[in-house]
This record gives sequence, structure tokens and C-alpha cells, in this order.
Amino acid sequence: MTAPIGTAANIYTGLRELGQVTNTYGGYLQSAGAAYNLQTPWQADKLEWWRYTTYGTDDKNLQGVWFRDFPAGDSLIINRGTTTLTSTLETTNGVTVANTAGGFTNQHVTITGISIATPGVVTAADHGLVDGDRVVITKVIGTVGAVVNNQTFMVDVLSSSTFALYDTFGIPVTTVGAYTSSGQLTKIGPELGIVDNPVLYYLTLGTAIMGTDNDVIYFVATKFNRYVNLGDVA
Repeated sequence: MTAPIGTAANIYTGLRELGQVTNTYGGYLQSAGAAYNLQTPWQADKLEWWRYTTYGTDDKNLQGVWFRDFPAGDSLIINRGTTTLTSTLETTNGVTVANTAGGFTNQHVTITGISIATPGVVTAADHGLVDGDRVVITKVIGTVGAVVNNQTFMVDVLSSSTFALYDTFGIPVTTVGAYTSSGQLTKIGPELGIVDNPVLYYLTLGTAIMGTDNDVIYFVATKFNRYVNLGDVA
């Protein structure tokens, strides 16, 4: 569970410069000794971390940094040896971008039957509709398709898998012909087209970062107002 510390009022505002915004997001966690998916409010361009519990111990990874264009699993890590500090380019168990895909929740439901009646009754398992919902029916195969395909209907829910068809004035729709196969319904209304499955931003922190069980790790993730590749400047 994430516990906010202090104010998070500037999480989406940040430091503005030339119309761009720099944001930082920080906190700490207690390691379970395994890789961990750290969620951030946006795609981080940089991650820094400090393994607090190992600063007084020799031969331990102390801190490190990662930038967004590093290869997956890479990180630059500072180690404390018995007498000196050394650095390591971790190429396997560092940081990896692990964002989840976003988009539209599937709003289509498969139809498995349409009765020939007044009103016609549609069978569609777990349709999730309520009385008065409006739907568009498409892709029905059979002569009844001429009546229902690409038409808008108001539904009267009969069960979790069936509903009766009415026109948008509340008049029962008479279905004629025969249902052969296929078909789908799509609920319409103000929610249609809303992205209700947003991208979630994660950085997988590998075992080279997470260390051992109960290690306390502080972190700061930064989203730059501009992050550029200047190429070969020689």
C-alpha cells in the first residue's frame, strides 16, 4: 500500500519552463528481497535510489541511477567495497520499463441467438445491460439480420443473458426471418469512446536494486520538462 507523505499537490503541475513541466515523485519502500514494480504517476525519465540500510555495511550496493533510454535491465550502481567506492553497470537486474497498455475497455458483447417474436429476444451471455440501455446490433448472420443489423434498440432486460428489443420510442420490435449465427451488440451513450483503461506507468526494480529482505530504499523519479538526444557533438 502506498502511503502519501506530506503534500502531493504538485504531482501534475511541477516546475514550468518554456511551457514544459518538470515533475518529481519520491518516497521509500521496504524490500522483500525480490524484483518490484514501482508505479509512478507518469513515464519517468530518470530514477535515483539510495539503499539506506546498507550505508554502514561494506561490500554492498549503495545507490544508483537510471535514465529512460537505457537498455532494459540497465542501471548505474555505486558499490561500497571494503576500502573504496566502485561503480557497476548492471545490465540484467537494474530497471526495466513495464508499463501496462491502455485504451478502451471492450464494449462489445457476443450474441448467440435472436428469437423470432414480438418483441424479439436476444441471447448474449453476461451482457451487463440494464433496462433502458441503448445498443447497436451488428454482424448478425441470417435473414433476421436485415431487421437488426446496424440498428439502435432500447432494451428490456429479462435475465443476465437475455433482453427484449424495443425501438427508441419504446415500441416492441418484431423480428422476422431466422437467426443463423454470429452477431454482437455495443452499448451506446455518453460513455462510448471514453478511454476508461488508462496506461499505468511502472518501473521494474530488479534484484540488484532491491537487495535483501527488509532493506529500506529511498527513491526519486523525475519527469523532465525536456529530454533530448543531442547526438554526436564532436
